[in-house]
Amino acid sequence: MPSFLRLFVVTACVGAASPAAAADLITYFLPTPIVGQLSKTAWGAAAVGPRDQSNGLEDPTMAKYAYWDGKIIKGPDGKYNLFGSRWDQAGGHAGYPNSVAIHAVSDSPLGPYVDDGICYPDNQGGKGHNVTAIAMSDGRYGIVVSDTRPGDLFLSSSLEGPWAFQGHIPIDSNGHTTTRLTDNMSIMQRPDGRYMIVPLGGFVMISDTGITGPYKVVTDNIFPQNVPGYPSATREDPVVWFSGGQYHVIVDDYHDRKAMHLTSPDALTWKYAGVAYDPTTDFVRYTDGTVNHWYKLERVGVYMENGHVIYFTFAAIDVDKSLDLGNDQHGSKIIVVPFDGERFDAETGIGAGGATETGGAGAGGGATAVGGATAAGGATATGGIRTGGTMALGGGLAASGGVVSGGTAALGGGAALGGTVALAGAVALGGAAGSGGVVGTGGRVASGGTAAAGGAIASGGVTGLGGSTSTFGGSMVSSGGAMAIGGASLGGATQPGLTTGGATQVAASANGCSCRIGRAADGSPAATVGLFIVAAFFLLGRRKRRC
Repeated sequence: MPSFLRLFVVTACVGAASPAAAADLITYFLPTPIVGQLSKTAWGAAAVGPRDQSNGLEDPTMAKYAYWDGKIIKGPDGKYNLFGSRWDQAGGHAGYPNSVAIHAVSDSPLGPYVDDGICYPDNQGGKGHNVTAIAMSDGRYGIVVSDTRPGDLFLSSSLEGPWAFQGHIPIDSNGHTTTRLTDNMSIMQRPDGRYMIVPLGGFVMISDTGITGPYKVVTDNIFPQNVPGYPSATREDPVVWFSGGQYHVIVDDYHDRKAMHLTSPDALTWKYAGVAYDPTTDFVRYTDGTVNHWYKLERVGVYMENGHVIYFTFAAIDVDKSLDLGNDQHGSKIIVVPFDGERFDAETGIGAGGATETGGAGAGGGATAVGGATAAGGATATGGIRTGGTMALGGGLAASGGVVSGGTAALGGGAALGGTVALAGAVALGGAAGSGGVVGTGGRVASGGTAAAGGAIASGGVTGLGGSTSTFGGSMVSSGGAMAIGGASLGGATQPGLTTGGATQVAASANGCSCRIGRAADGSPAATVGLFIVAAFFLLGRRKRRC
């Protein structure tokens, strides 16, 4: 009985295991190192607080320029290139329609950035607002400007230019009712190589023919309404990226002055994932504890390394835009804030908790499996393989490396019970189920035991203990491995285990008994129930031997 109780506790704990709830994106921002010094006399409202004017890009005297936007690209020379817009501060914030696209350079991603001038002075005098940039997989670079220009694209083989005008980005509404398609554009190159844009209108549009398009709209507006905490319906300034096995969008709520975070496994179906940032909180802070409260933060950008976001850029203004009148010591700049993207993806990405979710076939419209988070419990996120939009379960249950195909969960390599047991010819324990011990295609069933060849069952219910191998009538049971529930028989006759789409199912026994492990209400394998049944058979077997 004590052994039985211990086994019951183990199985109950395994069945109850589940990943912790993911935290909001805002909680992963890190304290900002002080590059220069914290100044109490810097331009701006007192509410901003002492701040580092060497962070990001600004006019330290606010005598010439107001800056906006912000996108960092690391150059081949190791320097950091910041793309944004600027205009004469004398016009106040209302002067932004006269802004030009500029390029700035720094030795550090935090700054200070030195304004290197207008990007394309020979094209409309460099006119550009809502400026963003992209490093392309073919080694070229792109600049996209929108709002004051209708989604114009420039390309160059160098971050310093010259920049060649490619024209307006062509867009096919594809039957969708669309609006604001060429404002606040955010562009990315997907893991499958295709280019994707999300504009102010909230539509996802994709080009299959390179960065120049045409782009086809593939969703309706993805920006959610009626979300608690966001009473207004104004959405703008999206940014899109891919990390942690999924797509991300941050979109600003203009009137509520904070932003929401959205995620999607395939860029087609999106869900609200929490607060992205809120300038009324203390998330913009320095390593000495000093906090900056900018009135508004907009036009967010991401800088990524090794597949994770490590810095966010923000266009920051110290007062309401209507109160920035020019020549008044109010204005805007670009700030850079560190972000713990590796931990963020590990804890919130698809696969956090043990399995990798790829989001579908890349070329077919979904995401391509890229990296993934490390699974809690030791199994890496790239352990299991997912096909058809389902998820491999690994590490979280007593099911390491299990493979799911077509929505069915397989428990591969469950708990080892100190050796393999065959119970009255009913269940073969030790190794993988099915022919050759392989479950489906890809993914690994828990190592540590050889497979019962062809799902063969040890006849007579012989128990192999302590790692030895028992062979009866050509059927082999390997002990010391993990449990795989193969063919079941309660009368000596066996039926081999079945595999369907890579998922192990326990076949019905010769006398009609079925040992198939079911699924819990939430769709996960009911590991506790299945292992409890196995434990009961194990106990009965031990009693029979004692008689």
